[in-house]
Amino acid sequence: MLNELFRWMSDKKTDRRASDRKRVQFPVGQIRGDEIVSGIGTEISLNGLFFATKSKPPTPSFNVVMDVAGKRIRCRLATVRTESAMRDNQQWHLVAATFEGIAADDYDAIVRFIKDMPEPENKAQSEIAKAAAEGDNAYRLLPMPVQRRIVDLLVGAGRLATGSDPRNPLLRMSYLGSKNGKHRFAVHSRKTVADEIRAFDSTFTVDDEGVVVLEA
Repeated sequence: MLNELFRWMSDKKTDRRASDRKRVQFPVGQIRGDEIVSGIGTEISLNGLFFATKSKPPTPSFNVVMDVAGKRIRCRLATVRTESAMRDNQQWHLVAATFEGIAADDYDAIVRFIKDMPEPENKAQSEIAKAAAEGDNAYRLLPMPVQRRIVDLLVGAGRLATGSDPRNPLLRMSYLGSKNGKHRFAVHSRKTVADEIRAFDSTFTVDDEGVVVLEA
């Protein structure tokens, strides 16, 4: 039954603009509190994914966990469109969604998976993972009001999607040091523009009172 559903989904005309993608089946679970609502992914691209589920996801965005590229990846998706279909007296919801928040190293793994690129050598992989962890920690160790202000400034500058969740934004941060009571951070953020993911580099200062300034 599922194979018939996948063929039906694949045969439907969809807006498939120029973007690297891979058609493959993989488990996708919607995170709803302590519950994981299972679904099946059928296609993944650099911008998002296409999956089927018996439980329609909330809008406009929701959290999922998926097994793809040999990793368990948790991310936040924004719904682009949904359609309903009946198969064997069961209703399925077909969901097209874009990435709204995903860890940088997880996104890099998806890029390698879609483009059939080799994994980094062990030494390089260790260094990348360490750098990514330090970047994630730099952001996540900041107080939540400071995180929100950083996200708001990036959204206002057009460097992050509107509605980005401060708890899991599409960015990586590194600490540059402090001077005269101000801490400097470099932020690499990503935003989907016209079905294309664009990258931005920004510099912030945060003083001891929590005042955030976007420098560049």
